[in-house]
Formats: sequence, C-alpha cells, structure tokens
Amino acid sequence: MMETSQKLLVVAIAGLSLAACSSVDEKNTFMTYNDLQDKVRAHDEQWQAIQPKLERLDALEAELAALKQEDTGNMTEVSAEENLITGESMAAVDVAPAVTPASDMDDSGMSTSIAMESAAAPVVTAPVASAPVATPKSDYGVQVAAYLKREDAIIGWQAMQKKSPTSFEGLTPLINEKEVNGRIMYQVKVGPFNSKSFSSDFCKMLKEKGGDCLLTQYNGQAFSVY
Repeated sequence: MMETSQKLLVVAIAGLSLAACSSVDEKNTFMTYNDLQDKVRAHDEQWQAIQPKLERLDALEAELAALKQEDTGNMTEVSAEENLITGESMAAVDVAPAVTPASDMDDSGMSTSIAMESAAAPVVTAPVASAPVATPKSDYGVQVAAYLKREDAIIGWQAMQKKSPTSFEGLTPLINEKEVNGRIMYQVKVGPFNSKSFSSDFCKMLKEKGGDCLLTQYNGQAFSVY
C-alpha cells in the first residue's frame, strides 16, 4: 500500500513539473534551476505532511482486516454453541419419555402387585420322566457290531438284516451308548435270550456264517428303522 502511494506521488510531481514548464512565457520555455528546486522542495514538504496520514490509513486497513477475522471467528463459535445447545435439547427430549415419575404409579396397582407376590404359588409337581425300561439281568444278549455314530449303527443293522434276514427272526435290536477307551461307541445288541447257553449258540451260528459277535448283557434303547 505504501509503495503504491509513493508511486502515485512521484507521478503527480512529474505532472506538475511538466505543467509548470508549459505555463512559462513562450519566450522562456524552460524553468530556472532555482525554480525547479523550489518546486521539488515544496513537493517534499507536501509528501512529509501526507506520509503520516498514509501510514495511519495503512494501520486502519490492517485493524479493519483483523476485526473482520475476529468477527468471523466469533460467528463460528456462536454457531457451534447453538448447534451444541440444540443437540443437547434434542437428546433431553428423546430421554424424557423414558422416565416415569414415581408419583404416577397407581396405588391400587401397587396393592395388586404386592398381593400377587405375597400369595402362595400353587405347588406344581413336575412329572417324573419315565425312564427306559431296564432289561432284567436274567436276559442275555449278543453284541453284533459297534459304531462311532448312532446313524451308522442303524445303517449297519439294516445291512446285517439284508445279508441274513432269517438269522435275526424273533430278536429285537437295541443300541447301547457306551464309552470305550475315551470314545463314545454305539453298540448294536440283539436279544433277549433266556439263558447264556442260548446266546452262546446264537453267537456261534453267526460266526459260522462269517459274522462277528460278543456275549453281553441285553441292554440299550430301541430304535426305528427308516
């Protein structure tokens, strides 16, 4: 800003000098050296008088720019505070319906609730689940296979029936779940046999047909063949 003012002043001085030269009598178109120095001196005095005003003008412009920036910052802060207040008000409105004053509770409702809690609840006896019918210890069985999965035990029994359908006539298969060497096994057993000798004879007959078996107690759960 200062440099621009100085340039304008120099241009003005040059213009005044040219005007002075042209205004002299036609017989003397050039100014004397003393007259020129007087003009320059006068312009210098005018410049000295104007310079403080120009400096003050620059300072005012700087203050005005600073005030504009400050006003912009204040407006931003006010806007942020208004948004914050609005957000808090909305949050309060959202939470308010969830709070129920204690005074709104109905006395009759409280009495009813207390009466219901104090009333003795009827004693309900849970029905005892019927346990699987235990096979009498006098019954003997024959284990014909063992599998790692119950589904495989059922499929294996179907395969044995197809291979030798007449061998298992009159016998009922059971699946007994038992842990053997840390693994759950599903044993397929057939029976019942009234004596150990009968079960032994049946096992011997299966071995003669290429099967495998083991004398055991007749226990387990019945299953359906799909």
